[in-house]
Amino acid sequence: MITQNLIQAAANVGKITRMSKGDCVKLVEDGYGSPEIFYGIVIDLLNSGEKCFVQILRYRKSFMAINCDIKTYAGDKDITIFPATVDELQEHFKDAIIAIERDVKRLEKDLSDKKMGLQRAQEFVSMESSRKLQSAAL
Repeated sequence: MITQNLIQAAANVGKITRMSKGDCVKLVEDGYGSPEIFYGIVIDLLNSGEKCFVQILRYRKSFMAINCDIKTYAGDKDITIFPATVDELQEHFKDAIIAIERDVKRLEKDLSDKKMGLQRAQEFVSMESSRKLQSAAL
């Protein structure tokens, strides 16, 4: 069975009829591999009368990380874009945010331990060199 038939029977059609700066959106980009989902925020709309563009700050969840970039889409190109809610964004990125917070805490502890080790080494060297130590005679 074709996947589209299953989806059309179960999902509501969502269309964006007007776009403004600050809107939350969901984009599906179908590249070389499987489709990728990006959540984004519209940061600029450009219209010269002849050409128009939309600039979106895109966020993508990867393995327990969140990557972001800014992409500009030309008005004459097809993009697959849907409206998104703030609640949907929070739910989608919740696990990645928790994992990132955990990593930050672990790395902060590692950094603190290294700083303490460095401080102790500097104190030791400074204390020992102030005693005018000599090498042992062979």
